[in-house]
Amino acid sequence: MKRILVVLILAACAFSIRMKPVDFSSLNKETIRVTVIGAVEKEGEYEIPLYSSVQDVLDLSGVSTEADLSTFNPDSVLKDHDMIVIPEKKEEDEAERISINTADEEQLCTLKGIGPATAKRIIEWREENGLFQNLEDLMRVKGIGQATFEKIKDQISL
Repeated sequence: MKRILVVLILAACAFSIRMKPVDFSSLNKETIRVTVIGAVEKEGEYEIPLYSSVQDVLDLSGVSTEADLSTFNPDSVLKDHDMIVIPEKKEEDEAERISINTADEEQLCTLKGIGPATAKRIIEWREENGLFQNLEDLMRVKGIGQATFEKIKDQISL
């Protein structure tokens, strides 16, 4: 009797489920959205083709004459929801900041409290998760806590 009841319940459940094919085309995105702010002519969010580079979005936004592009790698491939902050050129007396989004291991090691192992972890985090969206994101990297961040926050930029 119990078996018949279980079979009837399972049959009722099976008939109540709508069977329709899964549409995988919505999962295959061909574009990404990237935000550009700072020293550009047209700030905003841009929808660009998948695997576009920093240079592609800079061409769309129009770089202003005051823009400092020295910390950007124009060939870097962008990911969905990246934010690019274009800084203005600095006065000569201002200290040079190191970009946590583009610096190599050697440059990162010049920061107080950042050694080769931590520099590698910063680069690995960047490669796995995309560009840092704000300076505080640096604390997501293993080995960088509040104290280390406070030491270096005036020496870094996006």
